[in-house]
Amino acid sequence: MTLRGRLATPETLRRRLALGLTCALAASVVGHVAHAQDDEQVEDEVDTSPYARIIVDSAALRSGPGAGYRQVGLALRGDVLPVRGRATRGFWFEVERPDGTHAFVLGSAVYVHEVSDDEASGGRLWPRLFAPPPLPEAHGEIAITFGMLGDGGFMALRPAIYLAPEAGIELTAAASVSKAGRLLIGGLGGILNVFPRSPVVPYVVVGGGVAQSTPNADTFLLESGMSAMLYGGGGLRFGFRHRLIVRIEARAYAFFEANRYVAKEEYSGGLTVFF
Repeated sequence: MTLRGRLATPETLRRRLALGLTCALAASVVGHVAHAQDDEQVEDEVDTSPYARIIVDSAALRSGPGAGYRQVGLALRGDVLPVRGRATRGFWFEVERPDGTHAFVLGSAVYVHEVSDDEASGGRLWPRLFAPPPLPEAHGEIAITFGMLGDGGFMALRPAIYLAPEAGIELTAAASVSKAGRLLIGGLGGILNVFPRSPVVPYVVVGGGVAQSTPNADTFLLESGMSAMLYGGGGLRFGFRHRLIVRIEARAYAFFEANRYVAKEEYSGGLTVFF
């Protein structure tokens, strides 16, 4: 082999140099992408979203960034709310409430900082699913329930007015239909809420009223006409995000006639809204 054959030509040297530069550039790009992915993974693992902690006894949550906007809620000292933005005018923060709705809070009523996931959720079970019903700021409630009263179908409309988050006055307008006849119920009583700021709110009811019976057969438990009635029972409200609230309950009724009384049990469930 000649000396010229053993030595690389200028064209071969240029190709080898270009290949080396290409490999170095590719390695640099791959390393940069891997480093960026590591940084992104770290950012995903550490939630750096700001949260607003209420530092006053209570802070009004409003529908807009100003004191003239409608109050839609109330936050108490120590409550932690995710910050979703800041108003372009005034010192107001847009925050997300536990039920998923947004509101504005005055900046001087909060301290904005970062918190752990457990502290941000307030220790609630499954905060992405459950949320406390708006009982603390509600003036009333309307519930529609369906179920069974004895062996008949049952439907009830129950509006309530609240004197405080823990207690209110409830009206009942209900109807029950079975093969033996129809029963219309009108009642008035009290409702007592236990743990009104919890995602699951137990409640107790007691009251009385009247019932109108229209029998279709001799086997109907009540005679035709009006009778006095007493009831008592309770149930649970399950609060979900975006103010979806499910209510289940059980009540016992005593219908009084001339010389006797008739007992029936209600098992029902439905939806409820607060206003």
